[in-house]
Amino acid sequence: MNEELSCELTAFPYAVIFKKSGISRILNSKQPLVLKRGENFFWQHLDYADAETLNTLVNTYGIEQDVAEALCDDSTRPRYFREDEALVVILRSINYNAGASPEDMISLRIFIARDKIITLSHRRLPLLGQIYRRLSSGNLKINSPMQLFLSLAQDMADGINDVVIDITENTADLEEKVLDADSLGDFYLQNQISDTRRKIISIRRYTAPQKEIFLSLQNDKGSFLSDDDRGDIREIYNDITKAVEDLDYCRDHMAVFREELQSKMSVSMAKIMYTISLVMVIFTPLTLLTGMLGMNVGGIPYSGSRYAFAAVCGILLLLALVIVFLMKRLKWMNY
Repeated sequence: MNEELSCELTAFPYAVIFKKSGISRILNSKQPLVLKRGENFFWQHLDYADAETLNTLVNTYGIEQDVAEALCDDSTRPRYFREDEALVVILRSINYNAGASPEDMISLRIFIARDKIITLSHRRLPLLGQIYRRLSSGNLKINSPMQLFLSLAQDMADGINDVVIDITENTADLEEKVLDADSLGDFYLQNQISDTRRKIISIRRYTAPQKEIFLSLQNDKGSFLSDDDRGDIREIYNDITKAVEDLDYCRDHMAVFREELQSKMSVSMAKIMYTISLVMVIFTPLTLLTGMLGMNVGGIPYSGSRYAFAAVCGILLLLALVIVFLMKRLKWMNY
């Protein structure tokens, strides 16, 4: 077992066994569990990357080989399926670990049966510790594995919505900055827009399939779902749907912001190039004239006159004024 997981499980027990009135036992052991008299079900959390986990699922808990392999697969996407009277759900949770990016979502695999709920992850998942603390403090009452799963799912949905709210607020701030951007110096905003778009894409990649999971669960005809469970599933579905819609809203706005910045950049560059062109039009004839008079050859007229320099300067000024007058008449300076 890796060090990171060991540190997490020092604070969070491997297993919680429930009886009708609440928690019966808390075990810091990954050994297979057997319910005692009066105990209804247990919750066990395992490391799916542990070499012993697959064997425990198949040989001890009687889970089908292909189902156990799906639970222990290194690369998964959010989905759910039924296996006889059991339910298998694979979700993604916001990464709240210190120094981690929230969009680097953590995979949580869940096996739900009438007498057990088994959760599996590899990286530290603070969400599980929060659930345990609520259970041990009596703030959360659980009567079935499905209720525990729905509590986990609701907390995951709330975590996603909290991050999406931050993204929405960031989008509003970016909108104000983009509208105020009027020079090339403001186009550092493109980096902020790109970072926000990457975050939106990463979160939506896993959140959108989770919306479909709870839509399917809501319509599932399985006998393991009570009317109250279906009501909780409906609320979770609504929360995740709102998160996906807000992500779509922010993603579309990021595309508009990017186009707006590119448009402003094009206009600014056009103004700069136009100004440079005007300067070149004015000074090119003057440069030609002064270049000819500066040639180091004989025959330059009035080279010995004391008034020649002043006369040339006057001619250059007059020529510049004539060029500017003509450009105004031709409306070249009305940008």
